[in-house]
Amino acid sequence: MRWRRQRTPAANPPEPIPYAAGDRRTDIRRGRRDGRKRIPSFTTLTEHVEAAARVSTPYQEELSHAGMYRINEQHRLFLNRITEIRDEIARLRGALETDLDLVERARTALAESRAELTESELRPRNYQELPLAGTPVLLGRRAAMREQRIAVAREELARREASVDSRRQAITTATARIDHEFTLAQARARRLADYYVLRIASYWDAVVQTHPEGRNLSTALPIVSLTLPPWVDATCQDGVITLPAPAGMPPAEGVTR
Repeated sequence: MRWRRQRTPAANPPEPIPYAAGDRRTDIRRGRRDGRKRIPSFTTLTEHVEAAARVSTPYQEELSHAGMYRINEQHRLFLNRITEIRDEIARLRGALETDLDLVERARTALAESRAELTESELRPRNYQELPLAGTPVLLGRRAAMREQRIAVAREELARREASVDSRRQAITTATARIDHEFTLAQARARRLADYYVLRIASYWDAVVQTHPEGRNLSTALPIVSLTLPPWVDATCQDGVITLPAPAGMPPAEGVTR
């Protein structure tokens, strides 16, 4: 029986799921039983093929539904795994907004610290400085004070900017974890799809073996494949899932926040 492996864009496709002995026995037993019962009849099969209709049997539907359930379960498990990550990202983004506000304040403070010394600042501040009024010594002292306040403001700005960079890096790391988890979920889904396609193909092989019209049946059977849910072929970048677009439509984005 011909079957189609689900396409895997990854450079190193995951190892296939080993065909469990119990599943193999069940698939063969059900296939042989349906074959002996002429399920499906050759006439029914050819009518479906000619009408481009889907060829199936009750047991194939059972396998297909089981496979799709387990495939979609991978998406549910993915969402469960990233719940804490999404909460962390929300917290980090909130903190980043605060950090950015503090950076703007620090920039304003630095600009203000660079203002030229005022007449009031150049006057003596105590009795000890009275003899120094208007002298280079007092001017130098005030200039040093100005440079000191500029240095303090510059250090504060650098500290705030470093906090922003650190926060952004933490967000990048967290969203990369979501991207990685999504890739793993997709790989597991494709492995499951391959597994259930293999089971369906084995079932049909057994049908053909015991079906009175097995030889004719085998030549008319279409390639077995599963239609995967859109998320399996989606992309996830920076924590944002983009579903593949139908023909003529733009891609649809779903933010994981």
